[in-house]
Amino acid sequence: MFKVMVVDDEPWGRKSVGKMIDELQLDVEVVAEARNGAEALELIPVSKPHIIVTDMNMPVMNGQQFLEQLYHRYNHIKVVVISGHSQFEYMKAAVAYQACEYVLKPVSHADLKDAMVKAIQASRSHMSVEQRQQFASEMRKLRTETFLQNVTGRRIVGSADIVSQAAELLTGPPIGGYRLAVCMLRRFRELAETKFNGNADLLMFSIENMMSELTSGAPLYVFKSDDRQRLCLLLSEPAMDSGTVRELLMPFHEITSRMLQLYAVVGLSDPRDRLDQLPEAFEEASERLYGSTLHGTEFSVMSAGTPRERGEMLGGFDAKLLQQAIVSGQAASVRRMLGEFARKAEMSESLTIRSAQKELRKLGAAAGGEWPAIAAASPLLSDQRAVDSVMTLSALHAYVAELSTAIEAHIHARAASDDAANPMSEIVAYLDGHYFEDVGLIDMATRYHMDPSYLSRQFKAATGENFIEYVTRKRMEKACELLRESDHKVSDIAELVGYENQRYFSQVFKKFTGQTPSEFRESPMPESQPAKN
Repeated sequence: MFKVMVVDDEPWGRKSVGKMIDELQLDVEVVAEARNGAEALELIPVSKPHIIVTDMNMPVMNGQQFLEQLYHRYNHIKVVVISGHSQFEYMKAAVAYQACEYVLKPVSHADLKDAMVKAIQASRSHMSVEQRQQFASEMRKLRTETFLQNVTGRRIVGSADIVSQAAELLTGPPIGGYRLAVCMLRRFRELAETKFNGNADLLMFSIENMMSELTSGAPLYVFKSDDRQRLCLLLSEPAMDSGTVRELLMPFHEITSRMLQLYAVVGLSDPRDRLDQLPEAFEEASERLYGSTLHGTEFSVMSAGTPRERGEMLGGFDAKLLQQAIVSGQAASVRRMLGEFARKAEMSESLTIRSAQKELRKLGAAAGGEWPAIAAASPLLSDQRAVDSVMTLSALHAYVAELSTAIEAHIHARAASDDAANPMSEIVAYLDGHYFEDVGLIDMATRYHMDPSYLSRQFKAATGENFIEYVTRKRMEKACELLRESDHKVSDIAELVGYENQRYFSQVFKKFTGQTPSEFRESPMPESQPAKN
């Protein structure tokens, strides 16, 4: 199988060409993508492509410069040029630097297939006997990795197919037993963004090469997970325990931490005796590695047992408050609650990666229907894998800070686009400052010259609560604060938040919090308020 790199400054262009190449059913596989010639030159020593499919009109290093560099430095690599321009200079460069074909956009499958066939034939003709042997070895390794990825991803499920392909590709098929180790690296996403120009594939190629070199000779096979964020090690000896695996992978951890400031975390599955159980082994090992603590940079191999999960950082009551703050446009309250969330994470040294990611997902869930608009403008929040890559406290802080900024921007944008004739934000602000007064729906409708039924509908649409629910919640939140932070009598607090009848106040308070005012005051300070019944 021939390895292909696609070079284009447009993401949709790279994805489109890559998809077309996959559909050609040739003996090729797209193994890398680059945004320009300079990035491609950095990636070539790592991905080792046989064929490059490149655009010409690119920033940083354009197609002409890139072809010249390839010709002088990597003339064994065959090139197919795809361009929307038929400029003489571009075609001249393609001829001068011996590109196999020049294909004009829009590209048809037939034209691309003809060009790729020429590139494959040229690549085969160029190889010496030694190069062909090396190529065969590399292709076997690539086919083995693809096979293991397909079994793990349940794309090959038939036991007979798995056994026959394992016998062909694995020198020591682990039919008698094996374990799977799954390795992730703390700060992987951060390093890809800051040092590798967002090219996570380039970073993963480098890491995979390090792993292969440092474990060469050991009875194992290395392959990437489908999400290309985890390295999997198929250990052919099921007797390998966590201590043996730790000893095997410690050099890898030491070199990645010293050179790249990446810190390995490993989950180890229980022994399995059939290769069709690889998906279950992968899920088990992945789940175990998330049991490592979020704090620190220590090397850990998690092999059995589930660490005790800490208490919730965002309870049901807190989630409700956050949701209401987002819906009602209270940016300062959102910022305060997210800041408290981050402080709780910082204070808990026993917080596991699994717990932290679970709590971050609850933040997104609290945004409810507002989430798509909040996440749309942020590459971090819109990436579905972003939470899965949070493996350090600094990454959690960065995610929460990005979320806080995005929510504030969303609130301001929504306020700016609101119809000026609709005074809902003004009504909400008035209630926030006068909740303790005897304020009713009719009073507010009269004050703002609105029909009470229309006001009720608009208020529910703007806040997610009806008028009475909103006022009651505001009163109960203030009552909770006064019970915790003051020595006022319950009767005084009832009056301060707008209730003349203490008994009725106590009934409402218990319905809202699940406790009487006295029980609430005497109970120890919880990590989160009890959820409303």
